[in-house]
Amino acid sequence: MVKVKSKLTLQKDKTTNMVNESKKRKKPETEESQKSPKLQKTDPSSTDKPKNGSKFMKSGKKGVPTNPKGGKAKILPFKGKGKDAPFEKVEDWHKYKQEKKELRMKRIKARTKDNFDKIQQAKKMGEKLRLKNLKETDRIKIINQLHDLLKGHYAKFVLAHDTARIVQWLLKYSSDILVHQISEELIPITVDMLHLKYGIHCVERLLKYGKDDIRTAVVDQLKGHAVKLASHTISAPVVEIAFSQHATSVQKQFLIQEFYGDLYKNSKDPNVKHIRDVYKGNDSMKTGTLNACKANIKRILNKSLLDSGIVQTVLHQFLEECSAEDRADLISELAAHIVVISNSRDGSKAAMQCIWHGTAKDKKVIMKTLKEHLLELSKHEFGHRTIIALLDTVDDTVLLHKIILSEILKGAKDLAVSEYGRKVLLWLVAPADSKIFHPQFIKELTAGREASNSKKPVETRRSEILVYSANSLLSLVIEDANFWLSSGSIGVEMVAIIKSGSGNVLEEALNSIVGTITDMDWTVKDGEKDVKGIEHPALHMVLKKLAQNDKTATEENKSTFGSALVQGLEKQTLKRWLKINRGNFLLVAVWENSISAVQKQLKVKLKPHLEFLKSQETAGAKILLKKL
Repeated sequence: MVKVKSKLTLQKDKTTNMVNESKKRKKPETEESQKSPKLQKTDPSSTDKPKNGSKFMKSGKKGVPTNPKGGKAKILPFKGKGKDAPFEKVEDWHKYKQEKKELRMKRIKARTKDNFDKIQQAKKMGEKLRLKNLKETDRIKIINQLHDLLKGHYAKFVLAHDTARIVQWLLKYSSDILVHQISEELIPITVDMLHLKYGIHCVERLLKYGKDDIRTAVVDQLKGHAVKLASHTISAPVVEIAFSQHATSVQKQFLIQEFYGDLYKNSKDPNVKHIRDVYKGNDSMKTGTLNACKANIKRILNKSLLDSGIVQTVLHQFLEECSAEDRADLISELAAHIVVISNSRDGSKAAMQCIWHGTAKDKKVIMKTLKEHLLELSKHEFGHRTIIALLDTVDDTVLLHKIILSEILKGAKDLAVSEYGRKVLLWLVAPADSKIFHPQFIKELTAGREASNSKKPVETRRSEILVYSANSLLSLVIEDANFWLSSGSIGVEMVAIIKSGSGNVLEEALNSIVGTITDMDWTVKDGEKDVKGIEHPALHMVLKKLAQNDKTATEENKSTFGSALVQGLEKQTLKRWLKINRGNFLLVAVWENSISAVQKQLKVKLKPHLEFLKSQETAGAKILLKKL
């Protein structure tokens, strides 16, 4: 009886034949190979195909079949060593996996030597320790057992990924006393841990869960290694946490000094607070100090590790003191990293230096880099300074509008509700207004702009930006005046927008504002309460500022708030305002800042309510009555 081979056996035979074919292509065929069914030579010109219909051919790698229709051919598992080992099916997969596991455990045991049993026991206890539903008494018991087990060996345990996790859990859940005992073993090897992919997490836990004395000791261990650790991919993020969040001002000063050269690697000088202090009394040291600092910055820049407070501080100091050639060389490389270096005070100052002293090409790269992150950076505590410096310096306002202004105007509402984002908006319509911006910031921008390579007059640039911005912002007020009158801070922005506007768009915006405030149902949020808009103290000041601007608007032949209000006031709204003290004071402000024609219109509207006005006891009602 002839045995029929299975489809799987045929495929295996075919694959084996092809491998042997490639190996023995130049050798004559022996009698044994002719007799052996497993090593039968396959005729490549044969048109016979496997039963599954697939056709295989050899790839670039010797003996590896591929499918011409795409993808690799299915190959059975094999045993043995070497690339030419025969293919063989694994009979018992579970047994195979168990053997692999035992082999791995044998290797771990050989590596850990006497600590193997201790590690396995600690890992089991650690798994229990991290359970969220574990009782507090049981957790304390496990912590004490683990600490007794690992005491004296913590320095070894933080080197591997599995045991380092146990130390992290202990630092998280242990009492202050135990954390202090563990830290005594770990702090001396802080630098070694910072170079390890798993050890850095233990340093983070020491900073997070340790007391001030532990944090100070950890930061002190960084001295002498600041440049090396700040330029190491693994350690740099943890060094940034230690520097920005936990280091004292003196510790920060000493770590920064190491970037000035090897002179300060082991010795520190409390009088050196800036790079210029190094050569303050000796000019011959200036070139060497700046060259050493530049080399350290380049080392970090080549690895793109600029997201660090210590690096950004050094960068800012260097850009202030270096030569024009060094500055230009560094700016061309920093332009693509402008977003990253703008996330700290000194970093934003360095970014502003790049904008002031960069070439037109550098500024274009900066703008394109900023575009993707523009709104997020505009809302950042320090990043918004970079955006304002850009608006205040770039001469090519057409390109500025295309890349930057258009994105700002699209997200105007989003920026308006942000503490720092609204400053970017306000710079468009009220640049360098000392009532809005801090005088020191204005002074800093002025000094930077005057030292920059910008050629266009300041007023020309600002007027061009205003042309692009004013009408777009006024259109937003027309569309949703209720939003711009939802809080006092947003209302201040609206007043600045109104002051910058002109023409029919301004008139429509004023009518939209009047339509909102004269609505009987107009209310705003004051904390958790709903307050009538006309009674809201901050919005009352906003509306008074609009009325006070009417004198200037009249001189410039613009539409006025008072005129729009008098025309839009209905009888019911007016009577309601006369009951409210702030409503009366708003009408007084309109009267005082309007022309005689508007005053006459207001008097006509108030005449039917004079008796009612006389009956009111509020201060605003009495003053309004005197004005009339």
